[in-house]
Formats: sequence, structure tokens, C-alpha cells
Amino acid sequence: MSFLVVLHNLLRWVVLLAGAAAALKAIFGLVGKQSWTPLDNRLGLIFTISFDLQFLLGLILYVAGPTMQAVWGDFGGAMSNSALRFYAVEHIFIMFISLGLAHAGRSLAKKAANDLKKHQRAAIFFTLSLLLIFVGIPWDRPLFRW
Repeated sequence: MSFLVVLHNLLRWVVLLAGAAAALKAIFGLVGKQSWTPLDNRLGLIFTISFDLQFLLGLILYVAGPTMQAVWGDFGGAMSNSALRFYAVEHIFIMFISLGLAHAGRSLAKKAANDLKKHQRAAIFFTLSLLLIFVGIPWDRPLFRW
């Protein structure tokens, strides 16, 4: 299980970098009125796929991970502990909403009628998703866990 915790920790950086790249490319494309390119599409795809994998690892840890074992033993008691409540409720809820925003942005961008709308939708949804990811990350833990 500790391997999954390390992998989940390291994959966070892939998600953050991919999300930042996708959001920034969309923002620059919108501001510069650029064409929607295969790179724009690929960055959104990398962001959503890496986030999907991260979320799947998180779900496995949510069910069987070491932090959650204390929560499952006494869920009511865990709600009075802010650190345990963060993992039991807040972290997963924020990440679920963020994942939905990332996928909505990718889907809406693909369906948009013109390049400007594609960049606009990707910029809005990827940026919102990324902001929520930053809110939902437990920054009190080691940045790189080995």
C-alpha cells in the first residue's frame, strides 16, 4: 500500500504540470486568438488522463489506505478531527468536482464551433479545475514522498 501512496504523491506533480500546461496554452490561445492545434487537444488529453489515473489511485487509497483506516474505524470521531475529516470528506469531494471540471472543459472544447470558443472553454474549465486541485492538495504532507 505504501507504494500506492508514493505513486499517488508523485503523480500529483504530473497532474499539476499537465493542468498548468493545458490551462496556460488555452489562455494564451484565447488571448492571442490562435488556432486550436493538435497540441492544445493533446495537452487537455494528458491532463484528463493523468487526473483520471490519479483519481483512481486516490479511490483505492480511500478504500484501503493507511490514513483512511482510522476513519473507517470511527467515522463519527474522525469528523471531529480536522485532518481526518479533510481526507474522509473534503479532499475527495474537491477532487471529484475538479475532475468533472477538467472533463467538462475537454468535452466542451472539442464540441465548440470555432477555435476561439475552444480556447475559451478549455481556459475556463482547466483553470477552475487546477485551482480546485490546489485547494484540495494536502500541502502539509511532504512534497515528495519516497
